[in-house]
Amino acid sequence: MNGASSARGGSVRRAVKAGVFALALLAMLPLIALAWLEKRFTRTEVIFGLFGQALAVVPGFPGHWLRAAYYFGTLDRCSWEVRIGFGTLFSHRSVTIARHVSMGAYCMIGHARIGEDVMIGSRVSIPSGKRQHLDEQGRLAPVARFEPVAIGAHCWIGEGAIVLADVGGGCIVSAGAVVIDAVPSGKLIGGNPARVIRDVARAPDAAAG
Repeated sequence: MNGASSARGGSVRRAVKAGVFALALLAMLPLIALAWLEKRFTRTEVIFGLFGQALAVVPGFPGHWLRAAYYFGTLDRCSWEVRIGFGTLFSHRSVTIARHVSMGAYCMIGHARIGEDVMIGSRVSIPSGKRQHLDEQGRLAPVARFEPVAIGAHCWIGEGAIVLADVGGGCIVSAGAVVIDAVPSGKLIGGNPARVIRDVARAPDAAAG
């Protein structure tokens, strides 16, 4: 009986959240439409970035839902079930965010693919790779070479981390770590440059899934 009541309660909460999100999406439709027109007819991201900056400083409950709705409509793919913290910015549209992703305050996200159930602390930076201003010979050049950074599902990225390379699923990136090399799944890493500290033990229910 308790299980059934809990399931019903969860369904009601999700329905309420979906309703609130729908209202936020309706409010964001003019901004989303302008950002879509910019993408359709230009190669710039000025309007996209302008609206993102304005929404980044909307505080509290309204800011959470308005940012989720705006990025749902403007990023390459973004679940509506995300939490994007105050002051967090996306520098490019080429981002995919799976459901149940939570980002803290003042994060900066470039080209990235973020998996399900990822928790990202405050002031985390995920630039678009680590070779943005180098040519094919590794020389400094006035070019922009964007490489998407992938964060696997069920990761925790600690406060102030800088992630320049892919991180496998189920990893913990310690606060302040600077990730410059790809990390396999299920590792705890830390330091600058970040190195594997140990394997991450999985909970029995996670291992079964």
